Amino acid sequence: MSGRLRRALPWVLVLAGLLAAALIGGRQPDEGAPLDPASPGPLGTKALVDVLGELGAEVSVADVPPVVGGSVLLLSDNLTPPARDELLDWVRRGSTLVVADPASEISHLEVAGRTTVGLVEAQLQRRCDLPALRGAGRVSAPGGVLFKPPGGSQGCFRRGEGAWLVAQPLGSGTLVRVGGASALVNRELGKADNAVVAASLLAPSAGTRVVVLRPPPPGGGSRSLVDLIAPRVKLFGWQLVVAFGLLALWRSRRLGRPVREPQPVQLEGSELVVAVGNLLQRARGRGQAAGLLTDDLRRVLAERLGLPASAPPDQVAETAAARTGTPVERARAALSPATPRDEAGLVALAYAVDAVRREVTSVR
Repeated sequence: MSGRLRRALPWVLVLAGLLAAALIGGRQPDEGAPLDPASPGPLGTKALVDVLGELGAEVSVADVPPVVGGSVLLLSDNLTPPARDELLDWVRRGSTLVVADPASEISHLEVAGRTTVGLVEAQLQRRCDLPALRGAGRVSAPGGVLFKPPGGSQGCFRRGEGAWLVAQPLGSGTLVRVGGASALVNRELGKADNAVVAASLLAPSAGTRVVVLRPPPPGGGSRSLVDLIAPRVKLFGWQLVVAFGLLALWRSRRLGRPVREPQPVQLEGSELVVAVGNLLQRARGRGQAAGLLTDDLRRVLAERLGLPASAPPDQVAETAAARTGTPVERARAALSPATPRDEAGLVALAYAVDAVRREVTSVR
């Protein structure tokens, strides 16, 4: 027993070491939600809040903007339409609003591209004369989008017709749209001139009041799953629906005008019997008529007596005579008659067949 324990001990120690490493390595500190101003994680924005505070700005995290003056940073737009209108009115009174959510509906901007070049995240040069950004030369915004600056606005950090930052005058204030919050998170704030850009926009001077609007918690946004689908994916889905509709119309049954088809002549049962009799009479088919009568009698008697349908006439006649008392010769004459010589003989056979049927079927 001790030998088995010694052989298993190394494996037990290896498993214990792997378990301990998994528990220690998998235990991560609480980094908070992405874009959370209190989160020190790579995707948090606590570093931005600390930098603005070190520059002398009065930074606060709230759910609503200040009453007058200052700057507001909107990281994720989950505002209702009335709240957006109120925020825009606040900007018109002489304040600055920086919107870092490219999907925000606070203003309508046309997307002109992305910050990536193929699979490479390239830094963007300023290429604008905006006074607030004189100290910033380039920005690093991985995964961001480029907007097409509308008339009356100024675009910075450009590539082609697109700009990562668009500044629009609004009343006495300024509305700034940036193509994503990636340049403001803890992991990217120290790259290129990201920190300079953020400080120049939000806290151009010491004592500026800066309000960071608290982003919604995970799962607490106002967008539905449909809102998260890219426009091109939605367009592709509608194309599939239209294509399916066209295919269904092409392959579906087309109901036209009813077509009348010739119907077979319908005869009543009695009329059919009379017609067949007339044909047999004209053809002088007395033997065929007699065969029809005797075959029908044989089937009826066989079913009545519990015999198979293929029972021969002699067996049916003998069984009928034994069970019902019908003379066997009369039953045999009705089941196996000679061919009638004339119509009178056929009529006599019909009477004999009917008499035997009644005698056998009336016995219980």
